Amino acid sequence: MKKNVLDFNDFTASILDRVHELVGQHVSLQLISAINTDPGNGLKGKLGKEAYLKDWITTITPLTAGESAFKVTFDWDEDIGIPGAFLIRNNHHSEFYLRSLTLENVPGHGDIHFICNSWVYPSDKYEKDRIFFSNKTYLPNETPEALVKYREEELKCLRGNAEKEKLQEWDRVYDYAYYNDLGNPDKGSEYARPVLGGSTEYPYPRRGRTGRPHTTSEVIYIV
Repeated sequence: MKKNVLDFNDFTASILDRVHELVGQHVSLQLISAINTDPGNGLKGKLGKEAYLKDWITTITPLTAGESAFKVTFDWDEDIGIPGAFLIRNNHHSEFYLRSLTLENVPGHGDIHFICNSWVYPSDKYEKDRIFFSNKTYLPNETPEALVKYREEELKCLRGNAEKEKLQEWDRVYDYAYYNDLGNPDKGSEYARPVLGGSTEYPYPRRGRTGRPHTTSEVIYIV
């Protein structure tokens, strides 16, 4: 799903994405092997060659929020074997919503499905390319060796860095904080409010961490 604002297309984003396509800045994907590791890549799953979404420019975005289907052709590498994940890099100007990817007719395995349901922002918003794993679950001790480090890195990303400054909309951090931003003590003590959560008096609730900067006053702070 290309970027939309409410029920209307963001035409500026659409035009800029087309410009990026024209100058060779495409959306690229790389398959990751679930069975074969690459000694030169820290024993992570072997990476396939980059492939690119086709016909981004000629695929018309609907006037209301809707889905568009794109094709991508991968050069098959027998060393990849069964793909267990893929990397995606968005070299466009704007984010898009990736619902799913289906690999058809994988030699010796049939179709492989990836349920993504996530926004993919431009590559300069991320320290590493986005990764999605196939729609197959494993117990921790049964996870293929080729995917273990990729899963560890993804978990580290989702846990976030508690020292990081204010979180942005593209940060995928599942971390919690107390309700300690209900007041504004910098305007005066009468604007101070107690912290909700983490104390015997107010043990709950908790909210998602935002990383907003602290107030000057020590009465209450914002995170």
